[in-house]
Amino acid sequence: MVSIVLGEFPRAVELNSILYDRVYENILNNDEGVRYCDSLGGRRTDWNLHEQKIEEVDVLIAWIKNILPDVSKRFATKTEQPTYGYDVNLFEIAECWGVHYNQGESLIEHCHFPYSLSFIYYVRTPKGTAPITIEDEIFEVKEGQCVFFLASQYHSVGLNDCDGRCAIIGNISYRF
Repeated sequence: MVSIVLGEFPRAVELNSILYDRVYENILNNDEGVRYCDSLGGRRTDWNLHEQKIEEVDVLIAWIKNILPDVSKRFATKTEQPTYGYDVNLFEIAECWGVHYNQGESLIEHCHFPYSLSFIYYVRTPKGTAPITIEDEIFEVKEGQCVFFLASQYHSVGLNDCDGRCAIIGNISYRF
């Protein structure tokens, strides 16, 4: 079984610094104050970042939605000429949020069940960025990379050794 699917956002160089600012501003301007992840730190936005009409986030989300059918196919089969028992166009983003980590912050092991798929788009990965561990496999990450994985897979982020690690994360549902 495929554990992850990687994508490269074609507009990363153009938009990542703006995406970073939008995530950070969203965290600072959150009506309920800064929210901390279930971890040794890290802050996140509200769960509806994809619905806030932020132009740069909308561009990223449109790209993710566009590649979702192909991503789902990669998880569904190992053969070249597959038949699918589902409609590849019925996946939708249910939740989306931004996260920001500084030095010494991490994220405990968890999963995103009951969602079908999850993604993590890496906005900023300064030197010292902690890798992500998915089902005990360590993945070094880089800016502009989007990692898709089954939402039921356990994952975590070790202690971060830099300031400003930033990602946009989402959960994907299948509409029956």
